[in-house]
Amino acid sequence: MKRTPTNIYHIAYTPDTNEVCLFFWGCNLECRGCYCRRRIYSPMLQDFNHDGPNVLKDPTRLAEPPNKFLTLEEVMEILDPFELKQVVLEGQEAGLDPAYPLVAEALHNRFGSNNVLLTNGYQLPDLTHTDKVEFGIKAISETLNIHYTGRSNKPVLENLIKTYRMGKKIIVESVLIPEYIGVEEIERIARFVASVSNEIPFIILPYFKSGENPWRRPTKQELESAALAAKQHLSTVYHFTGEEKLEWKVESLFPPGLGRADLEYLPVLKSMDERRELVGV
Repeated sequence: MKRTPTNIYHIAYTPDTNEVCLFFWGCNLECRGCYCRRRIYSPMLQDFNHDGPNVLKDPTRLAEPPNKFLTLEEVMEILDPFELKQVVLEGQEAGLDPAYPLVAEALHNRFGSNNVLLTNGYQLPDLTHTDKVEFGIKAISETLNIHYTGRSNKPVLENLIKTYRMGKKIIVESVLIPEYIGVEEIERIARFVASVSNEIPFIILPYFKSGENPWRRPTKQELESAALAAKQHLSTVYHFTGEEKLEWKVESLFPPGLGRADLEYLPVLKSMDERRELVGV
């Protein structure tokens, strides 16, 4: 039987919420602070968050790329035993995978799931079977965006507007990098988002050390300042420090057993799943 290749290399599952995250490899940007330089698997797995301080430690080497990719049929076989409410399609850039529309359609047909695409927005796939799109906007200042990603931000901003006009639900997230993509730039992003709709939820995340960069993680006070600046323009703003507590346990369905630790599970870091639940994804 002919099989459909995909760029999916990791599947993370949250039993308590019936949510799955599909991680795709491959990207069209070269972000200097790309988290995949630090870790290519879910940071919500037990090995990363079981003792808290792990998440705050700077990595000592670059993460290795994946060496195994699943076919669409393998993905559906892995997921088939579960009753999924939500599927988040993320990783590097899920929408670049030629199989993305087929994956989203298969998920709708089998589970009736709420499909959420996390994207840099530079190039969008067919969104017919995508229910919500979370745009990661790096910067509004084009020079800064080019320096950080290697690309212009014009397609990103245009695609966000187009997606909103399509009637798709949208969320925007941005990363605060002190002395680089700082509070003023975060406010510029919020101002742009508000020009589309001031009701679009906006999430501010902290930078974590990845790759050979001189930047540091923002303080709680800096994150609060960025949130206050964004709230001048948007009605719904969330910010996270990376030290919040994890409410739900996350497992790796593929690779199987990935991330297990010998220590008893201790919830210490609020997951990306919970932050999405908070804003109604």
